[in-house]
Amino acid sequence: MTEEVERFRATNGRVTGYLGLGLCALVAVVLVMSGSVHLAVSGLLGCAFAAVLLWAAMLRPTVSASATELRMRTLFEDVTIPLASIDTVIVRRYLLVRSGGNKYICPAISRSLRKTVRSEMKWGGGQQMLAPGIRVPDRTASLKTDAAGEYDLDYPDFVEQEIGRLAGDDRARRGIEARSEEEYELGGQVERRTAWLVVIALAVLGVAFLVSLFIGG
Repeated sequence: MTEEVERFRATNGRVTGYLGLGLCALVAVVLVMSGSVHLAVSGLLGCAFAAVLLWAAMLRPTVSASATELRMRTLFEDVTIPLASIDTVIVRRYLLVRSGGNKYICPAISRSLRKTVRSEMKWGGGQQMLAPGIRVPDRTASLKTDAAGEYDLDYPDFVEQEIGRLAGDDRARRGIEARSEEEYELGGQVERRTAWLVVIALAVLGVAFLVSLFIGG
């Protein structure tokens, strides 16, 4: 396992996730104190299912990088991407990374809808169009604010530039040219692992909840 050099701060879903977990716990307590055994059991199973789903969707997704790999955790999957194979990094409503002709997304990093629309409507010079809504930011261009002469770097912009920089450094170490055949072939080494513990937990809790409703009915 290569040494992790950077963990990117999640910008999406954390507050909602923690509030949702707190609400699940509150509902579970109320149901336990209701006095009805069947209602308490079904309610606890339902709250547990909702809590695991909220955690997996809102709190589990993360993005981190080592010197050679980008690691993304999503709802049901862990993805490891060789940095040198990355040719596109874009943050819109989610982080999108393209490697070896395939796209990988992670909801941990995102822009607000307002900033996403503004960014789409203000494409500047030095940006290469790949497809509708997808671009490669110019890593050397300054990011201007609305106030002339001032510069600002939002966190999603930092994530785009930092992953791009790490990818460029990894290509330089490997002696690979950007947009080359070697870069594309390296994309075939992407590893995708299903988060089976999450899948199994949701399946077991979901089935148990349905069975409790059936038995109680």
